[in-house]
Amino acid sequence: MSGHPTRHTDSLLRKAVQHHKAGQTERAARFYREILRLDPGHGDAAHLLGRIAHQDGRPQTAAALFTTAARGNATVAPYHLALGLAQWDSGNPRAAAASARRTLTLCPDDADALCLLGAAAGRLGDRRTALRCFHAAVRAAPRLPEARTGLGRVWERLGRPEAALGCYRAATRLRGCDADGWRALADAFRRLNRPLEAASAYQEALRLRLDWVAVWAGLGSVWHAMGLTTGAQEAYTQALRRDPTHADARNNLGLLRLGVGQDAAALRSLTTTLTLAPQHGPALVNQGLAEASVGRFDAAVAWHRRAIALDPNQSEAWNNLGVARKGLGQAATACWKRALALNPAFADALGNLGVEATAGGRAGDGVRLLRRASRLMPEHAPLRAACARALCDAGRLLAAAEHSRKALALVPSLISPRQTLAVIEARLGVVAPKRGLMAMGVAPPAEFSRGILALDRAALAPGWDDCLHRPDHTHPVPARMSGPGALAAIPEWGGETLAGKRLIITTPSEACDVFSAAACWPDALTLAERVDIRCTSEVAGLLARAMPRAVIRIVGDPDADENLDMPTVQSSAAALPDRLRGRLGRLPVRASWLYADAGRMMDWRDRLDRLGGGLRVGVIQRGTGERTRALSAIDWEPVLRVPGLVFLDLSDERVGDGPRAASWAAPLSDGWRGDVEETAALLSCLDLVIAPPRSLAELAAALGVPVWCYGVRAGDGALPFPVGAMVRAIHPAPGQALASVVPRIATDLRRLARLNRADDAAAMPRDAAQRRLN
Repeated sequence: MSGHPTRHTDSLLRKAVQHHKAGQTERAARFYREILRLDPGHGDAAHLLGRIAHQDGRPQTAAALFTTAARGNATVAPYHLALGLAQWDSGNPRAAAASARRTLTLCPDDADALCLLGAAAGRLGDRRTALRCFHAAVRAAPRLPEARTGLGRVWERLGRPEAALGCYRAATRLRGCDADGWRALADAFRRLNRPLEAASAYQEALRLRLDWVAVWAGLGSVWHAMGLTTGAQEAYTQALRRDPTHADARNNLGLLRLGVGQDAAALRSLTTTLTLAPQHGPALVNQGLAEASVGRFDAAVAWHRRAIALDPNQSEAWNNLGVARKGLGQAATACWKRALALNPAFADALGNLGVEATAGGRAGDGVRLLRRASRLMPEHAPLRAACARALCDAGRLLAAAEHSRKALALVPSLISPRQTLAVIEARLGVVAPKRGLMAMGVAPPAEFSRGILALDRAALAPGWDDCLHRPDHTHPVPARMSGPGALAAIPEWGGETLAGKRLIITTPSEACDVFSAAACWPDALTLAERVDIRCTSEVAGLLARAMPRAVIRIVGDPDADENLDMPTVQSSAAALPDRLRGRLGRLPVRASWLYADAGRMMDWRDRLDRLGGGLRVGVIQRGTGERTRALSAIDWEPVLRVPGLVFLDLSDERVGDGPRAASWAAPLSDGWRGDVEETAALLSCLDLVIAPPRSLAELAAALGVPVWCYGVRAGDGALPFPVGAMVRAIHPAPGQALASVVPRIATDLRRLARLNRADDAAAMPRDAAQRRLN
């Protein structure tokens, strides 16, 4: 009897392994169980049956089987590692760490065991051990993506986001066509508040694994935060189509519908969420918001109290409870103060207290609270508007005007900041001058130059009149309609109300005109029932991302024309500033109004990262005009000698003289030239652009990239576009050559480089601390 059970179990094991390799796990499991009935301590059978249980999503059963295998075979490292992984999946990081250590005692360079110990140590709060383990795992298996991902998570917890992103990118490259790496990278971008990169990484993950519910929900959250409500709603819908019980996606969909005024649909989504997960805290708070939005403040109070009972430390619930009580005419200050005590940096609570103080006649306290709130959330337009009102009540008119303009730049449809600006104008005695629209036609260069000078002096009405058209490219692109001459039959918009009307905007053939005029188009979207923009295909993508609510029509597309209803009025893009920016209070102050493609930006950022550190400065060495073509490579020597900068040549052609003519800047492939989308992505990755008046400089400014524009003054061959928020004009002094601006540019660049080095030096103590930690 003594030998027969061993021979029998060996035979059974061979059959079990054959079935296991063939994917017949149920049949293999029956053989493994038979072996364990005959020999309860059989290590291989227990281990392999545990693997089947683990793969089937039963980690606790797997852990019991792995324990049996490891107890009888204490020197077999894979048994201990498998036990540790099952214990980790069972939610027992302390036991997983112990199993990982036993594995490392037997096999010190096992990268999987090092990763497991690092993850368990991180979960238990021992970041020093976690960092040491993941570093060792990377050394032991440089091509193991899990080691890079785990190291990235530790760097995130230690406050080193750029180091974390480097690890995630490396893991993505190692994984190749693996959606997990892209999901980890996307989550990191999202946590670091970099929505464009996060959205691009989520989309790449979905390209590889289309049915991943969590990624659809994450993509929806990113687009939701960016204000792209249509895309966010579609992403949430895709997530719920695959998993109708996904509470977070359904809650976020309800919040989105609430934000776009679909109150009834929002209530249905949130009610379903709470049916699926009655203790879902965010859904309780959002349900209260939805009830308040339809005027049911008593129900809102009840929902917020339920959320507070679930978690008394929810500052959002306390703040919203105050809002609901205010709607009932009850005291709300105590709720807002409680929210602020729980979260001293809670901008909404600060804003509510500030508005309450202003309404109570304490304008000084209101200004203090609202300014603090605006600093915490500078992109929050209602807070800016409330701060403007408080400043106006306190008699600080100039500061009030600044906050009003910032609020309108963020949300042009807000009424309150417009009313505040009207009050300021009345108090200052400002009367808007009469404005007449210039007839369509060719404007001579002298009139255009005069317009630039007028705008520089803030004389907007005559300035816009003279700047309606540029020299040499004054005609808009023909807009083909459903019949011959249809566009000519549409009346021109003269500035009257657009409520209930459709506006068609015709764009010029020159792309640079589109970049400048696009700053006005969001205003048109808030005024008209519908806006159709006729443009060439090269700029269609930029405009679609900037204005998702507009209908983008490609010129020359017959299918689009056949389905296009006749718009009520039309306007050329060049005429919009005159009609929409008639006062200083209507000028935009936001840095950018066009956005590059996120995927292309990531590609360019990776390519530019390989060029080294330092500020990235794109330079066009000379322009097309007679005066700006006079600069040579020798003239640029003072700029190119500035240390700590990476120069990139954005010129159409290299300057052919001087010792640095062929090697002064980092090399770039020529594939981006002539491609507006690639050019926009490249420019968005730069820190500064130095250029003459060219369309590339206008595109950089529209993308929010600082531009130093060198050239001669208006009236002497004018700069071709008004200086905006991101554009600094650098002119030569009267009587001096254009080359005289180069030393000034070099001086300012040195100052920038010093500031950048000072910022790096300020970060060095923290970096040194991390190195000691290693």
